[in-house]
Amino acid sequence: MTTVIDLIETHVRHHPDQTAVLCGQDRLTYQQLWDGAHSVADRLLALHCSRGDTVALVGPGNASFMVAALGAWIAGATWVPVDSRLPAERVRYILDDTGAKAVLASDGTSVETRLPIERITTPGRSADTDLPERLRAHRATAHDRAYLIYTSGSTGRPKGVVVGHHGLAVHLQGTLEGYGLTAEDILLSFASPSFDAAVEEMWAPLVGGGTVLLRGPALWTGPQLFERVRAHQVTYISCTTAYFETFFGEELSPGDVEALGSLRGIIFGGEAVDPGVVERWANGPLGSVRVCNTYGPTETIVTSTLYWIDAGWQGDRVPIGHCLPGHTDVVLDADGDEVGEGGSGELYLGGPAVAEGYLNRPDLTAERFVRLPGRDGVHYRTGDLVARHGGELHFLGRADRQIKIRGFRVELEEIEVALRALDTVRNAVVGVEQRADGGDFLVAHVVPGAVSALDDPDTFRAAVRSALSRTLPHYMVPSELRTHEALPLGVTGKVDRARVLAESSSP
Repeated sequence: MTTVIDLIETHVRHHPDQTAVLCGQDRLTYQQLWDGAHSVADRLLALHCSRGDTVALVGPGNASFMVAALGAWIAGATWVPVDSRLPAERVRYILDDTGAKAVLASDGTSVETRLPIERITTPGRSADTDLPERLRAHRATAHDRAYLIYTSGSTGRPKGVVVGHHGLAVHLQGTLEGYGLTAEDILLSFASPSFDAAVEEMWAPLVGGGTVLLRGPALWTGPQLFERVRAHQVTYISCTTAYFETFFGEELSPGDVEALGSLRGIIFGGEAVDPGVVERWANGPLGSVRVCNTYGPTETIVTSTLYWIDAGWQGDRVPIGHCLPGHTDVVLDADGDEVGEGGSGELYLGGPAVAEGYLNRPDLTAERFVRLPGRDGVHYRTGDLVARHGGELHFLGRADRQIKIRGFRVELEEIEVALRALDTVRNAVVGVEQRADGGDFLVAHVVPGAVSALDDPDTFRAAVRSALSRTLPHYMVPSELRTHEALPLGVTGKVDRARVLAESSSP
């Protein structure tokens, strides 16, 4: 069994001067990435980080971040990305839950912590040629943990998904076949490193011996994106569905077509795509550039299924397709029986690329990572309803209350727990509504703790949103708060959630 470290080392030996990472003015060859990572590993060992320990990576997705991540692996450590923009309370929870031993921070970013903080800068070539051999005994193996990614949790606590080195290597090698990536390709990565898609976008090109172009912290306009594609001769773009619809959803000018002339493919995912946008692209001037609709939860290492859209495509729903190498699927009905062609049921994902489970949460791990009769290995129960038509999977919706907002996975119950924890809130129900432009947004139905709050609802709402922003990421703070004197109860005496949301959406 192999690891990402092993695969990258092969490219260091065979073409050390090949460009591995581009970001802004920074350019790292494979040798520079390798040398910088070993320097980071040496610094972690000096901080008494042992094999199997966890370190936090703080900073934007840039060249320094990749040096830090690879260095942590070479030191035998597991890393967890931490967005410095998260509320301090959530950052502390992640650091405590993982038992992090140190923080690797790039570009002046930091977090409030008593842990030792190492500053990571873009490296030059290492002068210590003996360093790699000295560290070889510490570096991670295929049996070790590679990284942790935290997702929203229904109990009010985010869940840490544990991904092993073997599963990660299997998945990334599968993406080379599934996407068609080669050593000649330059892939543009859009994802923030705290978003699971960044793992695939950053490391898949390097596993294949190619180059990754990182967006960095800047938010680009359409002209800026197209100019960077032209300047770097980008061959693949990987982005969220929302980015794809924003940048490529309108009619392209002749100049845009020329700037995007180097493209071989665009990969997007995270939420359902507007079939009209896909149809417009497939029948437009760059329809020969294939676009790929992907699907996959964090628990199965980013992408599990993919569907390539060819020139001339037309349809009213874009499938999520079939499994990447390293992934398997089975669709089961409510009785646990496998669903055949044309039927619908819950999607279970298996194969070596399934995560190991949730950190410190054996109860949730047992609930979601299950063994199915007559099938090998562990399957992740996605909670997603799908149907199979013509051999391709079609996404139908959620079987539970987990949703996607702007590509981020959100448990509505976590927001409700946070609301009820406020002294000013007695009860709350959170739902999702749709804007006129088709985009989703969160709506919280709140019963204030004091009746007097209803006399000045604007002040109450502002205070609640401010309080939530100290504990929840920005994408989990409801866009709209609606106050109620009380919420209706059902026959069981519990809040009739369905009635609250139905009455809210009624005209």
